[in-house]
Amino acid sequence: MSSADEPVGTRDDGSGTFAVLPFGFSRYQHHRDLPEVPEEIDRITTVLAGLGGVSRPWLLAPAARDLSRVVDRLADWAAEQNPGNSVLLWLGHGQAVGNEAWLAVQDTRKPMRGTGLHPPTLAEHLVNQWRRRAQVPGAWTLVVVEACGADTFVRLLGATLLEQERTAVPERLAIVGAGGAGTNYLGEFGQALAATVNSFTDNDREVRLKDLVARLDDRISPGRVMTFGLHDATPLRIARVLPDAISAPLDIYAELRSFLQELPADLRSHFVAKAQGAEQGELAWYFVGRRAERAVIAGWLRQRTSGMLVVTGRAGAGKSALLGNVLVHTNPRLRDLFQRVGRFETRGEEQPPEDAFDAVVHLTGLTTADLVARIAEAARVEMPLTKPGAEVDWLLNQLSRQTFTLLVDALDEAQDPATVASSVLRRIAGLPRCRVVVGTRASTTEGPDHPDTTAEDLLDALGRSAKTETVVVGRDPDAIATYVRQRLTAALGTAGTDFADPLVDSVAKEIGDRDREFLYARLAVHEILARPHLLEPAHATELADLLGRDHRTLFGAAVTRLAEVAEINDPLLEALAMARGRGLPRADRIWAVTATALAGGALVGESDIDRLLESAAPYITLDAEDGQSVYRLAHRTFQEFFEARARETASGG
Repeated sequence: MSSADEPVGTRDDGSGTFAVLPFGFSRYQHHRDLPEVPEEIDRITTVLAGLGGVSRPWLLAPAARDLSRVVDRLADWAAEQNPGNSVLLWLGHGQAVGNEAWLAVQDTRKPMRGTGLHPPTLAEHLVNQWRRRAQVPGAWTLVVVEACGADTFVRLLGATLLEQERTAVPERLAIVGAGGAGTNYLGEFGQALAATVNSFTDNDREVRLKDLVARLDDRISPGRVMTFGLHDATPLRIARVLPDAISAPLDIYAELRSFLQELPADLRSHFVAKAQGAEQGELAWYFVGRRAERAVIAGWLRQRTSGMLVVTGRAGAGKSALLGNVLVHTNPRLRDLFQRVGRFETRGEEQPPEDAFDAVVHLTGLTTADLVARIAEAARVEMPLTKPGAEVDWLLNQLSRQTFTLLVDALDEAQDPATVASSVLRRIAGLPRCRVVVGTRASTTEGPDHPDTTAEDLLDALGRSAKTETVVVGRDPDAIATYVRQRLTAALGTAGTDFADPLVDSVAKEIGDRDREFLYARLAVHEILARPHLLEPAHATELADLLGRDHRTLFGAAVTRLAEVAEINDPLLEALAMARGRGLPRADRIWAVTATALAGGALVGESDIDRLLESAAPYITLDAEDGQSVYRLAHRTFQEFFEARARETASGG
């Protein structure tokens, strides 16, 4: 080991950590110094620390980092016994001439041939390290080069490795080069890395190296990425703020995450993500009204030991927000947390029993089998291998032995809502010590912009008996106006926009007085916030046109606005609609590839998705499936907009 260096290996002890070995060159004898290199290395290692990276700084003075000391450090790294996961990070000058490339060290001359680091030299150390790393299951190496000519250097390095005899070709290796043959500006890799890491969310239990590198590849230009057998590399762990997966519109997720990051650690540790109300589309502290309905639900939870409570109403009326608010109030730690930070107050008759629910499931896109699996997990019973169709009977047998209360929302958005209602929910509610609270539309044919219907097929499927009680969520104009006023005042104040209170009051009253539901108010608020000039007197006609729309065409206005910003936004949103509520993951470019197929040949990249998620956050819900983030449209009405548009296009309308 070089006496000037500290140990460079980090073994994978199960904690998901990996070593980061920076090779930074800020001082040169024959080239322009790069004083920004240390700061850029700090920036990159800080981002990597969020994935478990442990920096192993190069203690050697920059003026002493000549070629022999570089080789010493690489040899020390390659000689580590039982090596773990590691990142080699190289920042400095480089040069590519024709089909040759070199990386400059402190004493590299001009031209660099003969005195710079040549691809075959680095390849020898990667091969030596692989011979030891191959014995450690899952151990991986990532090499990052940011320098002029990095694309050529990486190509030559990869070609040299592939020329080795078969067993010497490294696996679980990725090589990333940021920089082309021309002038390269340090910082581009750091920006790409930060954007890539930010593309993962708290719903991602782990980050597969293959997925991380693929998202990086989509953001690096000029540059080159080469991978060698990453499929079985040990995953990385993302630094999470929310302890559990969450289902919420992206603007709500971002605000909730920001709220938690500002809390002292002792308060944050008491937070339970799945019981805070964001699953239902709004944060708990934005909820207004519904006092009578909350009192009925609280009373039912206090008094009934079995049966079903159905919370129904027109689409967009706020059923989900109501259930989310009740859910928050059943969690004493969360309720106390919100009270301590002044978010809301608790009223006696509206206070439900503490820890009232054993399971909370959002049914959008779920099948009967999905629901059974979620309930079994919450009930802490392991599902056996059963014959197809026997899962429900098995679950009912298990639940008959315990006391269990289930809250499910968006029954109408399940894959087969009538079957879920009759074969699962209705039968659970019939057990002696089981209760079910359901949020649903009355019928699968009902919608916020559809003609009123008397159909109640979902209520029929849930059953009508003495053990079933129904709460109808009707329009609440005053609550809608209050909600609009609070959201506009808070958001416009934060943005530094100075609009008179009477103007905000008049807009809030106008929205509240229309024959529309809470969903309409939420859409209207977000469109006004996206175009605050609408509140200026000169744009009164444009505002009136916006507010004169229904739910679907109001969302259509948002789609038009977003497409004017970037045409690719339209197929990205349409791809989510085509997923039929199940959602699309970013992993393995599934969302990007789907949108590309709808874009008429335009290639959709990760940066396109980044920009859409920022500009369309209120309309896209972050969800989770199989331990990874998935994205779907935030309301079925949005899906119906694209379905209607497709029908019109098909009919020549």
